[in-house]
Amino acid sequence: MQKLTTVLVIVCLGAAIGCQRKAKPELAAVPPPVEPVQVQDYPSESVQFEPVGQAPQQVVAPIAAPVTQATYTIQKNDTLWKIAERHYGNGQRWTDIAAANPGVNPKKLAVGQTITLP
Repeated sequence: MQKLTTVLVIVCLGAAIGCQRKAKPELAAVPPPVEPVQVQDYPSESVQFEPVGQAPQQVVAPIAAPVTQATYTIQKNDTLWKIAERHYGNGQRWTDIAAANPGVNPKKLAVGQTITLP
C-alpha cells in the first residue's frame, strides 16, 4: 500500500509539473533577405557643372495697407474711451484717437463735433 501511495504521489507530481510547462512560442516568418543595390561610382572629373546666368534680382516692395481714416460725429454722453471701446474693442486706445485729433480737448467733447478715427 505504501508503494502504491508513493507511485500515485509521483504520478500526480509529474502530471502537475507537466501542466505547468508552457508551449514554445512559434517564430514569426522572416522575410527573405533583400538583395543589395549596387551604386556605380563615377569619377569626379566626369561630372562638370556649368554656371547658369544669374537670375535677375527682383526687389519687391511690401504691400502697405492703405491708410484709411474714418470720421466720427460725437453723440450725447460720448467719451474718447467709449468711442475707442466701440470702434477698437479696447478703451485704452482712446489715446490713439486723441493723438489723431490734436485740436480736440478730450474733456470737452461737443455733441455734433466731428473727429478722425485712425
